[in-house]
Parts: sequence; structure tokens; C-alpha cells
Amino acid sequence: MKPLISPKVMRECEAAWFRKTGVPSLAIMERAAEALAACVRENAPAGSSVFIACGTGGNGGDGLALARLLADDYRCLAVAPGPPAHPDAVTNLGRALKAGVAVAERAPGERPDVWVDALLGTGLSRAPEGAAAALIRRMNGDRHLGSFVIAADIPSGLDGATGRAYPDCVAADVTVTFHRIKTGLVLADGLDARGRLATADVSFDGGSFGPDDALLLEAEDLARHLPPRPRNVHKGSLGHLLIVAGSRRMAGASALCAMGALRSGVGLVTVACPASIMPVLQGLAPQAVYVPLDERDGVLSDAAARELEPVFAGKTAAAVGCGLGRMASPEVVRAVLESGLPAAVDADALNIISDHPRLSRLLRPCHVLTPHPGEAARLPREASPEAEPMGGLFAQDPLRRARALAGLGAAVLLKGASTVIVGGDEAYVSASGCSGMARGGSGDILTGILGAFLAEPSDRTPALSAALASEVHGLAGERAQARYGSRGMNARDILEFLPEVLPR
Repeated sequence: MKPLISPKVMRECEAAWFRKTGVPSLAIMERAAEALAACVRENAPAGSSVFIACGTGGNGGDGLALARLLADDYRCLAVAPGPPAHPDAVTNLGRALKAGVAVAERAPGERPDVWVDALLGTGLSRAPEGAAAALIRRMNGDRHLGSFVIAADIPSGLDGATGRAYPDCVAADVTVTFHRIKTGLVLADGLDARGRLATADVSFDGGSFGPDDALLLEAEDLARHLPPRPRNVHKGSLGHLLIVAGSRRMAGASALCAMGALRSGVGLVTVACPASIMPVLQGLAPQAVYVPLDERDGVLSDAAARELEPVFAGKTAAAVGCGLGRMASPEVVRAVLESGLPAAVDADALNIISDHPRLSRLLRPCHVLTPHPGEAARLPREASPEAEPMGGLFAQDPLRRARALAGLGAAVLLKGASTVIVGGDEAYVSASGCSGMARGGSGDILTGILGAFLAEPSDRTPALSAALASEVHGLAGERAQARYGSRGMNARDILEFLPEVLPR
């Protein structure tokens, strides 16, 4: 896992580090420029034309230092719409001019081979405007025509904390970020705006440079936290998941959940569902055991909740909500939450909690809520430490939103372009996945994977199991899209590739 840091915390830690060590900030700026120069050399031959967009702050100072480093081998132009204000940027402007670097307020008409975006950096607090916005549009236009675009630390126009892109935002081919990955680079619009992501060591002392906002999962983490199983095991030792799901109108959701769990290593799966849909589910997932429950108008009734009580015996985890129907009895959700089992709480179980807020008082750290943003906005928030409404800027900050929801007492897996997972002191980001997964049914499979991971014996926390489930889900989706295309794939294709991404 890689540590993520917000721009605000990064600035605070930088300032503290400079005070503590006495190392001049100009030295770190030089190392950042050297990392950018290495990226230019990797992507463009000597003699290429390089335009460097330089803002007035520290990011612009990086660009001016870069121009000096490239001046002997490339045809460089520093485009600086305004005079530098940062002291180190002032120094580097003088050094660049002394080295013979050409500096202009506006870019000439010719298209360069390479654009380096050192315009606004992580200090952005509002939408770019004026000359800065025009220069962003120019870089994007030239990229469309063939220029290669490198962003210094973060693409200008991207919020480094939330991943929100303003209307004018650089679309980079590669982003060279310094010291640690900024959270906005792996959230929301940042996934597209950043291009390929490279992290440059600029010689900060990382051991005392924190705290982290979250940890970014990588494919290698799966093998570490989902270790090989010994041969001397049996189905009863690998966990027994109870899935409480389904309704007459949405039988398929419970089937996808069951198949997701069965593909994810759990020993046994029992599906408790309305009696009328049980024959359909048995045909779709014959490996599961089925418990027919009482229903009313195609959804589980109050009587079904009473019938569930003996079913909890012998189970090691539960998953509730997939295709349940919003009119299902809230007593069914209550029974699962009161069972004491670790549980994935998804879909209509979340909607039922929204409609019956008192159920939220039953949430415990062993439960994992798995809302998409719409479901998250409906959940009760009286237990949250955040007082502001879910709308506005708050809604655009996934980490902050997930932490607020975790105030209800459960771990939270907040879905999005990247998935944010929070539980207790833990926070993770899973950035795997693809646009082809934006299909009905994808979330049901994720719930099945999560249920399987919660059910198997391990020392993992619910939040870590949720983070691993999200990463597995996203990696399988990426392979499905590679096979069938972003338009042609459907949710069920994810199941096909789960065995390929799970550790053997």
C-alpha cells in the first residue's frame, strides 16, 4: 500500500520539516525539477521543443528550475503569465535568465513537442481564471494536436484533496508528483486528469513525514492479505456466509451476490430469500444452500424476520440488501444487525435504514455499509461529527464523506470512480476499476466478495476486508472490460475474471 496525503497536510509537514532540518526549500525545488527533467528526457528526444507553463508560486519555481536544467539540450520556453511571488521562484527566474532561458508572458503560436504544466500546483483553492485558464486551454488544445503534457505534482485545475476538476483543468499524459501521492490524484476526476502517475523522491525524510490521509491499495497487497491456504482444510473451515436478499422483482441481484461470494473463496453460502424466487436462484447458483422465507407482495415480511432467527446459527458472516426491495420488512434488517455477525449492508438494506433511522443505532464496527453516493446522501447523520449537509463541496470530498458516515458506528465502503473505505482509524482508497463496471449488478457482486472475505477466518479488520474486496472487484472488472469493451461488458462478466485476480 502507498501512503496518500492531502495538499494541506503536505504543506504543513514540509514547513515543519524545513524548520527542523534547516535544509533550504530551494534545494528541494531543485530535486523536484530534476525529477521533471528526467521525465522530459524519457518522453522526448534532445532537440525537442518544450514549453513550460510557470505560475507565480512554488510550482512555477519548479518549472523555472526545470527550464534551466533543460536549456542545453532542448528548445525551451518558460511561459509565465505573471511575475513570480514565491521567493524560491524569484531566485529560479534569475537563474533561468542567467542561463539564457527565454521567458514570455504568452505562448507563441507554434505547437511544442512537450508542455510541462507547472502553473498552479496543489495550492489551488478556486477555479482557474484569466490568463491561467487560457493557458490551461492552450495546453489541452495542443495535447489534442499531439503535444505530450507533463504535470508537475498535480494537474492545474484539479483539487488535490478531492479529485474534483474545475471546468478548466489540465489533462496530462503523465503526472510527476513529489514525495507522496496527493489524494486528489486517485479520486474522482483525478483518475483521468493525471494520466500515468509517477512519484518522485525529492529527499524528504519520509520516516517522520506524516500523517497519511489514507493508504492506496495495490495489486500486490492481495497476496499479502489473502495468503495461500493449506491443503488440509474443508468447507466448514473456510467460512459460512448467510445472504439475506432478493425479491420477486429483483431475483437476479441475490443471484449475483451469491455467485460473487462463491467465486471468492468462502466455504459455504446460504441464501435466505422469498420462497417464490428460490427455484430461480437454485438454477443460477446451485452450489448455495437455500432457505425459503415468508413474503408479502414479493418482498420479505415481518414473519420472515422471525424465521431467520435459527438460520444465523453456524454462520460466520452475513450480507443483506441485494435486491431486497425497499418495501421489505425493516425487521429483516434489524435481525441481521442484531445477530452479532460481521455483515455487509448494501442496497435496499441501506435504503431501509434511511427510511427507519432508528436501525442505525444497531450499527457496530463489525458491519460494513456499502453505499453509492445517492444512498450515502440518504443515510441518517445524527451520529456523524460533521454538522454540514451532504450537499455542496462536502459531497465532492469522498474521504471526508466516508469518515462522516463512519460516525454511525460501522465501517464504510463508499463507492465511486475510486472506492474509499473507512473504519476506526483506518482509511483506504481502492482505485482499481473501469467505466464498464457502471452497470446494474456490479455492486451485488462486490457485496458477495465482501461477504466472503468477512466470513473466512482471518485477523483482518472489516475495513481491510472491504478494501481488499473492492480491489479484487475492480481488477476483475478491468479484465472484463479488456475482453468485452467498456460498452459491451456487463456485470456478470466480472465473475468470469475473479479467479484470475484472486491469489492462487
